[in-house]
Amino acid sequence: MIPKSALVEELITPAAILAGSILFGVFFKKFVMNYLAKLAARTKWRFDDIVIEAVRSSVILWALALGLDIIVQTQGLSKAVTDLSSKALGVIVIFSVTVVVSNIGTEIIEYYKSVISGLASATSLLKNIIRATVYSVGILIILDDLHISIAPLLTALGVGGLAIGLGLQETLSNFFSGLQILAARQIQVGHYIRLSSGDEGYVEDLNWRATVIRTLSGNHVIIPNKNIASLIVTNYERPSPDVSVVFNLGVDYASDLQKVEEVTVEVARDVQRTVQGAKKDHEPFVRFNQFGDSSINFSVILRGNSFVDQYLIKHEFIKRLKERYDREGINIPFPVRTIVMNKETD
Repeated sequence: MIPKSALVEELITPAAILAGSILFGVFFKKFVMNYLAKLAARTKWRFDDIVIEAVRSSVILWALALGLDIIVQTQGLSKAVTDLSSKALGVIVIFSVTVVVSNIGTEIIEYYKSVISGLASATSLLKNIIRATVYSVGILIILDDLHISIAPLLTALGVGGLAIGLGLQETLSNFFSGLQILAARQIQVGHYIRLSSGDEGYVEDLNWRATVIRTLSGNHVIIPNKNIASLIVTNYERPSPDVSVVFNLGVDYASDLQKVEEVTVEVARDVQRTVQGAKKDHEPFVRFNQFGDSSINFSVILRGNSFVDQYLIKHEFIKRLKERYDREGINIPFPVRTIVMNKETD
């Protein structure tokens, strides 16, 4: 039987090592990590803050694991006990690192949610995918560290992943197309777009599965993201939201073209300055471009602040121009065809 004094002496060293490791972990977390956090807060880069915050939560655990490992290696235990203890501590450390990496990944997604418009609806799914991936890799590393063959497991995961991929082909296609659209940021919520399929309207929602467009009539058009990725998209908000409003007109051949230009520009200028939605600093202009069948044709170019502003601009310009042309005696001719008939004589 071991005397009490000897037993106490044997426990003093491990207890001191254990207490020292805990104190070291507390010191490192409270002072070193806080100092690093303050340095990171001064930078514009957000990821260093995320990494430091994730690591901070595991510092004491790692210090404790280090202390336990020192105790195991220095106390003259049997090789079997030493190996078993080292493996157990290795599993704990690997798992804690896995948790830290998972937290870093999910915090990065949370950060991008506030940066990338439309990512909020896919945040929970992305977080779950990251957690599942990181924990799967962590478990495989633990099994390999324990010298457990992971080849059959990798084969099973590969076959299972292939089966799931084939079964969810449409869903995954929409998901990755949605990620591509969100990351590119060429289409965002609030933009007015027109697709080569003929659909057009405001982007009201952009998530991992589909893009929701609200038409001018107020209806929702829900388009799978893989279709959006394969269509030609005209974005009327890029690179600038203002839009040219073009009118194609014609006057009869007897008209004084100088007068036509002056009158038309006056009306266009009045519309440009007074109609809501018209770009106030734009100077409208006229360009004659064609000798038509029954008229001399020309274009009038105004400009609106956004795509939908063109409708009110067109409405007011047509009314005011018709009224002014009537007062000035300028005619917009109807299409005229001259038919020549040969009359046969007996």
